[in-house]
Amino acid sequence: MLEKQMFQPIKEYLTNLGYAVKAEVKNVDILATKNEKIIVVEMKKQFSIKLLYQGCDRQRMFDHVYIAILHPGYKKTRTREFMHKVHLVHRLRLGLMLVDVNKNKVEVRLDPKEYKFKRNYKKRKLLLDEFNARKLSINIGGSNKKKIMTKYREDVIEVAKTLVEGALSTKMIKEKSGIKEATKILYNNYYYWFERVERGIYKLTEKGKKELEYFVNIVDELTKD
Repeated sequence: MLEKQMFQPIKEYLTNLGYAVKAEVKNVDILATKNEKIIVVEMKKQFSIKLLYQGCDRQRMFDHVYIAILHPGYKKTRTREFMHKVHLVHRLRLGLMLVDVNKNKVEVRLDPKEYKFKRNYKKRKLLLDEFNARKLSINIGGSNKKKIMTKYREDVIEVAKTLVEGALSTKMIKEKSGIKEATKILYNNYYYWFERVERGIYKLTEKGKKELEYFVNIVDELTKD
């Protein structure tokens, strides 16, 4: 599939809207005019940094700038990855056209318009709460597929440390660990560290012992003088 095959569907779409359309005007892929309004379209088969900065460069001359890519299929347009790309295009105040060459159809996903920034205060609070609640700073930024220390894991470690010597009641675990949510942590058992011996009595699993030792060694190494 060639980029030039995208031209005809876009030309017909704009022509039907009353625009006069010309291609390859200087270094612009498509230029369309209607009365005083001017539209610029830059084409690539798919999203790329080059396409984005071409669009941004055209904004130095014109207000209504679109980037056009081949329609990736409706299933893909509903993915998180695609929506993130659309969000970026919106943030850059560019328009977005999806071109289906086989159906000779153009879908305008975005029109060029100012982006109104909306701060997500709920997510902001969750991040700051997590930051302030953590006692340790042992994670390495950019880590992937590694065990990350979170406030929840810190609490799990404190609960687990009370069980190193053997099984205890939930009441004793809560008192020794100082973790208010100890009973909930034991019940949910997300990391499979705990095993219920009988009603209200818990012990560490072999997995719990092994992973607790791993984290305790890291903490000791990073916090020693």
